[in-house]
Amino acid sequence: MSSDTRVGGLAEGDGTVFAQNGQVDWVAFGQSIWSTSSVTLQRFASAGVQPITFGAGLAIASAFTLDRVGKERMHSAMENLQGFWSFEKLLYFGFGARSFLHVMADAQSGVNCIALCSALSEVHNEHTAAWILDELWKLYGYPQQFLPSHAQLTALVKACSGVLSRTEFSHIPGTMLGHNLRVLAADASNIEDIAKALRGVFRVSQGELARITVMGGMNCAFIAGFASWMLNLKVHVEDEAGRLIYQDADFEEVQLVVTYCQQASLSLIQISSTTYILRDDDDMFMRNQSLQEANLTFRTPWDGCLTRVFGTNFTDLTKSPIILGGFLGSVARVYQALALRESDVGRFSRATFINFVEPSYGIGFVNSVVSIFPELDRVNDLLDAMQSALNVPFKEAIRNIERTVLDLEQLCQCGICTRPHGSSLLTCRVALAFSIREMVSTLSCVTRDDRILPTVRGIDFVHGRQRTTWELQSKAQGRPLLATALDLGMEGVYGDDADRIKKFDRLSHPMELFSGSSDHDRYLAVGQIYGEPQYCTAAVNQGLCYFLDCLRSISSVAENARTVHIVPGPIQMGDKQFNHVYDTFGGSEVLSTEPAPVQADLLETLQLTSTSRQARRFDLKIDMLGTECAAERELMVYYRATLPGGPTIRLRPGRISNLALKGTGILTCKHLHCTERLIMPCALVRQGWFVSKDGDVQSWVDASAGPKCLIWPQLDDFARCVAIQLHSVGQIFIRKNECISCCLVSLLQEMPEKKRKNLYHLM
Repeated sequence: MSSDTRVGGLAEGDGTVFAQNGQVDWVAFGQSIWSTSSVTLQRFASAGVQPITFGAGLAIASAFTLDRVGKERMHSAMENLQGFWSFEKLLYFGFGARSFLHVMADAQSGVNCIALCSALSEVHNEHTAAWILDELWKLYGYPQQFLPSHAQLTALVKACSGVLSRTEFSHIPGTMLGHNLRVLAADASNIEDIAKALRGVFRVSQGELARITVMGGMNCAFIAGFASWMLNLKVHVEDEAGRLIYQDADFEEVQLVVTYCQQASLSLIQISSTTYILRDDDDMFMRNQSLQEANLTFRTPWDGCLTRVFGTNFTDLTKSPIILGGFLGSVARVYQALALRESDVGRFSRATFINFVEPSYGIGFVNSVVSIFPELDRVNDLLDAMQSALNVPFKEAIRNIERTVLDLEQLCQCGICTRPHGSSLLTCRVALAFSIREMVSTLSCVTRDDRILPTVRGIDFVHGRQRTTWELQSKAQGRPLLATALDLGMEGVYGDDADRIKKFDRLSHPMELFSGSSDHDRYLAVGQIYGEPQYCTAAVNQGLCYFLDCLRSISSVAENARTVHIVPGPIQMGDKQFNHVYDTFGGSEVLSTEPAPVQADLLETLQLTSTSRQARRFDLKIDMLGTECAAERELMVYYRATLPGGPTIRLRPGRISNLALKGTGILTCKHLHCTERLIMPCALVRQGWFVSKDGDVQSWVDASAGPKCLIWPQLDDFARCVAIQLHSVGQIFIRKNECISCCLVSLLQEMPEKKRKNLYHLM
């Protein structure tokens, strides 16, 4: 069989199946869908799309025409698709050269199909988009025997999701809403009505109709955006009172008129053959698993996003730049103290801090504020206020945070800050300041194309979470204000959240912000399987792929462990696409040949010259392997390290990066004890990897009560990851330039006596 990428008679060039007027030769269609090359079938299987589903997508997409502008926009969108390889090119994140999309793009009807499916998925969840395709099929009277299942139509939409995420279209529907951006109610319209309105727009693009009118709720924004950006039609959009929202031509030339109406008003409208009414969807909750899935998703450009989402509430906040800047600059100062391991961090728990990426603390945080949100850069005196607040001693920064939060509370008129007289409808200024702090902390640790825009719902979710936190703070008795303002644990308070922060926030918060939804229990929850946590290291949601840097190269460096990458497209291994990547679980880390037991020299005094230079050399062989899970399109990935002498170790990237974050930044060097004797029994690892139960090191640990420390001298990063993976017994601390003597003093100071362990690993 031929190895080309043509799908039998489905290719547009044959002229046997589709014409650009929506007419389909169904006899040829039925004879052609199975005439498919082996390479094409392989790409279909990769995306989970059957040939008949591909053919159905082409049939629906042949009902409308892209003019020169639409074709150029789709060509640019397809040309700009890119992705990233994982370690040793096992995985590919994004749209690769072997993507199913390249099969579809061989024909213009395939490009049309990508345009329709990707546009639908920008505003609707993938299941709703599939139901709209189903209704379009029925409206055109296509044969039921060729109608793909809902699961197959969903797979088709999923394969196209993300193509438009870096184009202007991603925010055009939001532009068509005007000032209604923050209407987050479940306002999805009736599926059949959406399909009818789309068919009307298709007929205009084909020249069959000169003008149509669409009236209804928020789905009108999608209809207007698709018609304007994709089909290059002339569009007029107005609100219920007749106020103009958008118009790109003289009214006499307009081809689509959109009017937003309340549902009660729709019954009074006289319907004609060119008027389409979008009613509320009574079956919305039956088709979706949650209200979150049923809601529409609208994106907003970064510049001005806070004004668009929060309106006058945000502009009122910026009228107090000294207060807002003082708060954000003081936050940056506290984060700097924790990231740079300053000796005095008050009562803050170092264990709950994970933002070690340079743009997330200190001057990097201040620069991130104005680069992420350009509208804040234009607020007079804000940048100066942040920089002034940054350049103060730590204790003064703490006082500034408390003072600025109380100042914001006094200026706010919301129902929380002025209970019981405030308005529950107003945005809380304190929560809004907290929201800016959270979004900057999240985004400064994310690498992405700046054209990938946040969702309105995601921004509002952040504010809702911070509003709830502030409300709990205002009701709580004795809960530290600083813990709430900075989202950090404090000694004796809020400490149980340390593991939660380290396990969840790396992926869930970016996903929530950019996809408008995040299922903690599904994507990032750590399921207890065989008694061990199962860490999620990559996930796809609404056409965007989120993955941890540990899949590109395993590392114990906290800056790398904290970094998240976002790219449009799927996760691919070989010729198959996946939705999630997890650590492998169950079984022993040791795959073959038990590693040699650790041999260590007991130390009474620390000779810095000898220990700092005894860097062991390793000839490690590292590769990456993946195994499909029992669940569909889920993957388990791990590294395999072959050590000198033969043992093979399985490295779990999610677990190691989590432990690296947990063990970094705890110990400090005050330069007061650098030349003093060791304050606890220590042993210097000379060779070996594994602390055997029957070995000399374990006997040394068990010999007497009290904590002991095993020092691993200057391992290279891969070797240190192996040591981290192997040592589940005892607590691991990772040092940078801190001296060992001061680290030991700091260790005992940081660990309450009742929580001390018998063995610590200092790496």
